[in-house]
Amino acid sequence: MIVVADSGPLIHLSIIGQFFLLKEYLNNVLIIPQVYEEVVTQGKGRPGDSELRQAIKDGWVKVESVTDLALVQGLTSDNISETDAAVVACALEKKANIVLADDSGVRELTESEGLSVIGSVGILVYARQNGLIKNLKTLLHDLVTAGFHLDPNGQVYQSALKRVGELK
Repeated sequence: MIVVADSGPLIHLSIIGQFFLLKEYLNNVLIIPQVYEEVVTQGKGRPGDSELRQAIKDGWVKVESVTDLALVQGLTSDNISETDAAVVACALEKKANIVLADDSGVRELTESEGLSVIGSVGILVYARQNGLIKNLKTLLHDLVTAGFHLDPNGQVYQSALKRVGELK
């Protein structure tokens, strides 16, 4: 399975100490150089930096450039940055099975291009369903506290808790 990752989930899952779940579920992850730049270079010393560098060293994350720059430009819009468009373009070029993204614009573009998408919440739901984490609600709360845009009263939050049996 090929997965192309945006920076958000790499950072968000690192913030709450759950980066390891990506290797557990998505052991062949590609990132574009711009994502590396954001997480490692610009994010030096912050969550995601050391985790991503180690994942690249271990070989389960690889940095790949997009070759079809016209595709990137075609996907770029007022709502989608060139970097976000490049993430989706990379997924299309590499025939990825999944795009890992939290940003709603990237998620919408991914789905409109016929690709599957999963984000930090989806990874946490799978982990809870498979017994790798004991309490989803605590981790969702930690994400929200760290600034992750997720409404505790919203549909995504409530649905996630219902799917794992933490909310009736």
